[in-house]
Amino acid sequence: MKPESEVVHVGDWRVYIEKYIYPDAKETVICVNGALSTTLAFRNCVRNLKDKVNIILFDLPFIGGSREHNTLTRPIPKAEEVEILKQLIDIYKPEYLLSVSWGGLATLMALASQPASVTKAIVTSFSTRVTPAMETYIQRAKQLLDEGKNDEVATLLNNEVGKFLPSILKRANHHHISSLDQDTYRQASFHIDQISRLKEEDYIDIFHSIKTPLVFINGDLDEYTTAEDIRHIANHIENCEFATVPQAGHFLDMENRSASQHLYGILSNHFAA
Repeated sequence: MKPESEVVHVGDWRVYIEKYIYPDAKETVICVNGALSTTLAFRNCVRNLKDKVNIILFDLPFIGGSREHNTLTRPIPKAEEVEILKQLIDIYKPEYLLSVSWGGLATLMALASQPASVTKAIVTSFSTRVTPAMETYIQRAKQLLDEGKNDEVATLLNNEVGKFLPSILKRANHHHISSLDQDTYRQASFHIDQISRLKEEDYIDIFHSIKTPLVFINGDLDEYTTAEDIRHIANHIENCEFATVPQAGHFLDMENRSASQHLYGILSNHFAA
């Protein structure tokens, strides 16, 4: 199905939107990308959730379909990413949010404002704890970004968080990451700076303000956002549950068929048929 597309004005930015609207679907999900990801990262999501739920995808101003519509004169801080998401929630009034990787942080921050339409959020491949593996990865990534070593950034991603991806997706990842422009790389470096400064206690007030039911899903092979680390959130958010995808790393639905089927089995149980 070819999506409807539009560009909406949000604050200082223009945001590219893809909408998959199905006649029999009664509810809507907004999907929130991870760092340096675009709407293409949700291809499997669209295919597997077809007809179950309407799907809204978007690209942040510095990447993907939004990039050509914006002039980047400054980095976009996380708080502004959150404001973009909150305004998109106001526009499209989804019942659900579904985030991937570091998109989980923007999702949790948006939920802290208690958006009226959202009845459930599913946060995948995310943890508030930075593991030693993640710390090493993001610091090396920042160094390469700052040095403008595009190919090495792409190789690092494939060798680390993308280690379980099939070769065809590693090639696609490498092409995507290595071909980004320098403004986008500066944004990525800025993003890493923000993440690196966050401490676990910085999340507590956010968690205590969230009333929306949450589902956290992690891969059991993911050493960067681990299934074990995420469970401590239950100490701060009452209405949450956890699921683990067997034989899956960070990219849950892209690595192998079994992991993908397991993930979408979980999601189908939470989205209206």
